Amino acid sequence: MSNPTAETNYRAIYGKLFSALTRQFGIRYFSEIEDAIQNSFLKSVKNWKPDNTPKKKEDWLYITAKNDLLNQLKRNNKTTDLEVYQTKSYSEPKTNDLRLETLFLIASSKSISKQAKIVFVLKNIFGLGVQEIAKSTLLGNEAIYKMVKRSKSSLQDEYKDRQISGIIKRIQNEEISLVEEVLYAVFNSGFDSFNETQKSIVNKDLCLESFALAKILFNDYNQQSTSNLLSLFCFHIARIEAKISDGNLISFFNQDRKKWNDEMINLGFHYLKKPDKISKIYIETLIVSKYMTTLSFTIDFWKDIIKLYEILLQISPSPIIEINYCFCLYKAERKEEAIILLENLERELTSEHIYLSLIKATFLSETNPKESEKITASIITKMNQEIRKKYVLESKFINL
Repeated sequence: MSNPTAETNYRAIYGKLFSALTRQFGIRYFSEIEDAIQNSFLKSVKNWKPDNTPKKKEDWLYITAKNDLLNQLKRNNKTTDLEVYQTKSYSEPKTNDLRLETLFLIASSKSISKQAKIVFVLKNIFGLGVQEIAKSTLLGNEAIYKMVKRSKSSLQDEYKDRQISGIIKRIQNEEISLVEEVLYAVFNSGFDSFNETQKSIVNKDLCLESFALAKILFNDYNQQSTSNLLSLFCFHIARIEAKISDGNLISFFNQDRKKWNDEMINLGFHYLKKPDKISKIYIETLIVSKYMTTLSFTIDFWKDIIKLYEILLQISPSPIIEINYCFCLYKAERKEEAIILLENLERELTSEHIYLSLIKATFLSETNPKESEKITASIITKMNQEIRKKYVLESKFINL
């Protein structure tokens, strides 16, 4: 018989429990809340049997975690003044998600940096592992551990005498913008997952969780920026089913477009709005929409994409964007420029960056095939996901 916990998405549930318990008991008990949730997960693994699994798993986990937390507080002689909001079971209001409230809480902090906020949320609300966060933020593992620890301490000090409900009432555009960035980072981590425990390169649940929270954010605040974020998510979600075929990773250029979800593509264009001020997300969404609607990848197509990337680099310069820009220059027959940019990126990024190494191997495949093969072999030895290894062995295309 199958394990009754096998279908339980602990990563998604973790963020919901963390948010619900934080809302009820307060930020000062972050550490105890983390321990309580982990203990509830362990108890579920020990106690749930194929013929004896709770109908409402999240309620069971919430009640177990809450009781564990209360026992911790009693043992340590700690008291808490509960917020007015009382959660008797985990079932959430139909039009709300407490994780979004927690995102706003972190976004409102004045004591930690934007990067620290994103890292803290990725780990504590969405349950990403340190290595996954490292891949999406270009930070080292040790830096992430220290950042999360310092953030927890700073948030506890900052909010120890403040009620969450009062903080949420004062949300401004700055906090909304940061929450969008977090959801963007979470979605990207799911769409191109480096989770070694997953056979697929796509964590569909993480993508859909990000999309659902972005929809709530848009419904609550009706921002153009959120609408464009939803548009970007729609275009990516539309091709998830085509990204993997028979357990193999399929590059964008080789995907079966008949497998793309037309309904999600149409929804993507529905959400796409020209903002009053050009933004990173808007330009990225335009780029993706052009990729998905072009009939052929001609030189003129690549010239148009290059122009968009140049705008994007002016708005939001980043090594990741430069990698994509470098690839487009190469495809547009501007190979010398692409190689010069690649050399500059090598000095800026770690030599272990997978996509940078893949591009270098692709560039050298024509002029120096032996060096290209050497780089490819090096990439494979550093990869822990079989699906990625197989993809690199079979092709040297860049996985867009």
